[in-house]
Amino acid sequence: MAPKFELRNGQKMPKIALGTYLSHGQDLFNVVDKALSVGYRSFDTAKYYENEKELGDALKELLPRYDLKIEDVFITTKIFPYSGENALELMTKDINQSLENLGRQYLDLVLIHYPRPLDTGDKDSRNAMYRKESWLALEKLHADSKVLSIGVSNYEICHIEEMRDYLTIDPAVNQVEYHPHFQRKELREYCQINNILFQAFSPLGRGNKTLLNDSTMVRIANTHQTSVAVIILAWIMRGKNGVVAKTTSGERAGENFKSVTLKLTDDEFARINELDLATPYVEDRGWEVL
Repeated sequence: MAPKFELRNGQKMPKIALGTYLSHGQDLFNVVDKALSVGYRSFDTAKYYENEKELGDALKELLPRYDLKIEDVFITTKIFPYSGENALELMTKDINQSLENLGRQYLDLVLIHYPRPLDTGDKDSRNAMYRKESWLALEKLHADSKVLSIGVSNYEICHIEEMRDYLTIDPAVNQVEYHPHFQRKELREYCQINNILFQAFSPLGRGNKTLLNDSTMVRIANTHQTSVAVIILAWIMRGKNGVVAKTTSGERAGENFKSVTLKLTDDEFARINELDLATPYVEDRGWEVL
């Protein structure tokens, strides 16, 4: 099984999770089956993905095959902030629906998906207020034991710093785009100093060819007789970061999981650290949000 990090509240979280973005139907069922068989014990979804129930149904059927219970897997879901004044009511409704969809009495981790609601713009001056109301709603749900850990996604240092005026629970996780060409050194160091687990999404740049064909990583992959994807995932975890590895292919899920045992040399790790291009490859731009 995947090794684990310990979050700030003592909760144990697997270092690698299977991402389910754009995964539905039989493809989702098959990849979850393969993931469980090779050792994944963490699954990442979101309200926006519209596949919570499919994931929950797959786990309900598949877990007994591997002599597992629903509590044996770590489940993360994400919810966008709400615009308006009834964030607690809406958040509570969504969390209750997620619990039903996923067949859980509690959720392991819930993240604020983005630093603004879906229906506002990046420069909307109300975004800070909406973030506050949604975070305080999450804190209430944590107090009610419906959520064990709470965190954020796509948040920049400024967004986390503004929370210090009202939070009573610090975020446990910040999930952002991260890979060798987009290393977010300042944000990553800030999270590590403040005991916020830095977790990578889109670690392969959503299949970006510039990243996956990087000659340095190709040479390292050839040395280990593996793929560049496995090298990237191993590099991320060696840097004390969590990672969400999304795929709809059972074969690739199995290949990606080999990263938990692959050992990069100090030199290989250092050479990958030198590849930063400060270049994001996905559409999320949290740094542009007021």
